[in-house]
Order: sequence, then C-alpha cells, then structure tokens
Amino acid sequence: MESIKLIKQLVEQELREIDGGIMDPGMVPFVPHREPAADTANPGIPDEPTEVDLLYKMAVKARLATEDLVKALENPIYDEPYEHAFKATMSLRDALNALIGEGAQPIRKDHIVAPIPSEQPVGSSVGVTHMPMVYTGDTLSEQKRGK
Repeated sequence: MESIKLIKQLVEQELREIDGGIMDPGMVPFVPHREPAADTANPGIPDEPTEVDLLYKMAVKARLATEDLVKALENPIYDEPYEHAFKATMSLRDALNALIGEGAQPIRKDHIVAPIPSEQPVGSSVGVTHMPMVYTGDTLSEQKRGK
C-alpha cells in the first residue's frame, strides 16, 4: 500500500515541478497548441495535363495506328510499305521517350514502349561475379587413349 502512495507522490511531484512540469504546454515537445490549417492541396483532383502530356497522348495514338498498319501490311507483296511502317513505329518509340524526357508524365497504361536503355532495369548478371572456369580439358578421352 505504501508503494502505491509513493508512486502517487512521485507523479504529483512531477506534475508540479518548477516551470509547470509536464503540465506546462510549453514544456511538452512536438505537441501543437492548435490544429494546423487545412491542407489546400487536393490529392484526389488530378492536375491539368500540360502541353507535353497532350503531345504524348497524340504520339501514343499515332504509335498504335502505325502498329495496326504494320499488322495490315504483313502480306509479302507489301514489303517496302511494311518496312517504312515498321520504321515509323520505331521513330514514334523514340518520340515517346523524348517527350518523357521533356517532362511528360503519362499514366501507367500509356507507357507502351520500352524506356531508353539507360533507364531500363539492370539484369542480375550485371555486377555479379561468377566462378571462373578452372578446367576445360577432357580427361576421360585421354584416359581411354592410354595416356
């Protein structure tokens, strides 16, 4: 019973310490005295697309159209038009990557081409040291020959 009284006295002493103790609002760290102002940013409302974003969407439509053209020209009699349409799809891939470099921020479903090589994820073989080959001879064939 005396231990409970002692704990009670220690708590009351801590609450009544000089300069207000822990009950003084100025002594409690990291506790705001009033609520912060409301956040004016609306995370649910997307920003308006920039000019580069609109150009990116236009380039996506062009890329999809050229891919459809390449599929339509697969007949061997259309070799030259097929080649030019295929080059157009590659050129539009570069245009899409260049627009991302200019600041376009497309949504996930509009990422339809591979990024430039410097931005592609690195495979597991890079930077991994493998055990070197220590033996390349064939001892079985030498033993069969009687050496």
